[in-house]
Amino acid sequence: MKILYSAPNRAHHYIYAKGLFQRGGLYKFISGFSRLSKRSPITEPGFPMIKADLLQSLYVLSLRLPVGYRFQRQLAYWAKLEQDVVLSRYVPGSDLILFYNGCGLRSLQRARKLGVVSVVEVVNSHIAYQEELLQEEYKRLRLTWQGSPKREVKRRIAEYDLADYILVPSEFVRQSFLEKGFPESKLLKVPYGFSLPEVRPVKRGSDSVIEVLYVGSISVRKGLRYLIQALSLLQDLPIRLKLVGPQAKVSGIADLQLPDNVQFTGVLKGEALEQAYRGADVFCLPTLEDGFGLVLGEALSYGLPVITTTNSGGMDLLTDGEEGFIVPIQSAEAIAEKLRILATDTALRDTMSRKAFEQASALDGWAESLSRLTAVLKACLQLKSQDE
Repeated sequence: MKILYSAPNRAHHYIYAKGLFQRGGLYKFISGFSRLSKRSPITEPGFPMIKADLLQSLYVLSLRLPVGYRFQRQLAYWAKLEQDVVLSRYVPGSDLILFYNGCGLRSLQRARKLGVVSVVEVVNSHIAYQEELLQEEYKRLRLTWQGSPKREVKRRIAEYDLADYILVPSEFVRQSFLEKGFPESKLLKVPYGFSLPEVRPVKRGSDSVIEVLYVGSISVRKGLRYLIQALSLLQDLPIRLKLVGPQAKVSGIADLQLPDNVQFTGVLKGEALEQAYRGADVFCLPTLEDGFGLVLGEALSYGLPVITTTNSGGMDLLTDGEEGFIVPIQSAEAIAEKLRILATDTALRDTMSRKAFEQASALDGWAESLSRLTAVLKACLQLKSQDE
């Protein structure tokens, strides 16, 4: 098995690349992750990494300079094309190409001509699903919608259509492709693994105030307005909300009258973030669209009952009514209902806390995720050999 793997950033991609290399299946890894980052190198001896990050590095620099937004978007687009060009050079020596959506159309076309198996990796729902959902939300909030450039949307969809398979991280993402008419046989689901801290179950304090924690960006996409609106429906209960994360230019909550029991902390890391988890009673991720909410695993590891939406990847991590609740998107009423249950039923909250901790201990690590990835890629190659 000679896998040609390409990715524009670090995230889980370095883990996948190193794991495939250690299992003897990696042919080349084309990395678009900027060399300006201290985390850029992979020190594994003999690791076959090829850098395709010149334009990505220029894009990273542009974010620190007073240049226009349009120019930054253009650089970001060119960076993806650069990665595609470099990737295409190595297609002839591979059995299978695995590439990040938006960065491989040229390589994909070459792979099809050469009979090389192609897998496009997506980290979020179908791009058309995302665009439709977020455009509707911006319109509802009377905000200016920019969306993804049309040429990028077109390119991503072309890759979906031309690839032999689509690698998805969650049931939510898989369903978004099924809704767009893709056959189940084309979709490969491999959830991400977790490297969770070793946390002992937290004994919650006797404070009568229930603290709800959110960790993530303060943005329209994350659906925070619905969590804040839910609090306004619970004024008879002692609840406070702690929001941890950076604020986007368009937050989606600027028009709301924020109650006194909402606290913004900004970005927290290390011990400060750990203390935020330890001090909470409930975790809420009210997102409109997240391919796989890794913060949900972190929250479970601290024994926090979770309230999240159907569009978070939560269905792959917890069972509704056991370790928490899964609610519809854009529903302050549904969030308020579940918060009221957890705030007023101490026994249930304690039970869910225990189950959350147990569930976190049972979540797959990266070794299991890599084993699953390797198995599905081998199966793709075996199917091809049977067809020949």
